[in-house]
Amino acid sequence: MEYRCDICNRNFDNEESFKQHNLAKHINEKPKKINFKKYFIFIAIGLTIILLVLSISNYLKKPGQYDDFAKCLTEKGAIIYGNDFCSYTNQQLNFFGKSSKYLNYVKCIENTKLCDDKGVQKTPTWEIKGEMHPGVQTFEKLSAVTGCEI
Repeated sequence: MEYRCDICNRNFDNEESFKQHNLAKHINEKPKKINFKKYFIFIAIGLTIILLVLSISNYLKKPGQYDDFAKCLTEKGAIIYGNDFCSYTNQQLNFFGKSSKYLNYVKCIENTKLCDDKGVQKTPTWEIKGEMHPGVQTFEKLSAVTGCEI
């Protein structure tokens, strides 16, 4: 029969040699115990991070509430002229939430000539069927002017 020291991983042919080794080398040492509490905490933290990433990913993949309305406005040729630093433009875009990515949005700071040619004096300004509608517009008004359903 073979004996193995768990502390230093040495093998011994008989029990007597093993006992002498332990008395001489490891009289005050105890075999290391596995700290299950530490592993449990690491596993719990890892699972929490994974669940958080999955839920955020799932939320970002969801379609916006007004995707169809914003797509319809774009299909009907509606254009919103504005600036990212304008609180009213941001308010108008925030009405659409994630769906604002489907709007035909022209940033006047990057397209000053176009905005000047169109007579945009106030942001946001909507251009719908050749008519200019300055200021923040309600969904009801945009729907009435374009025929798009909210």
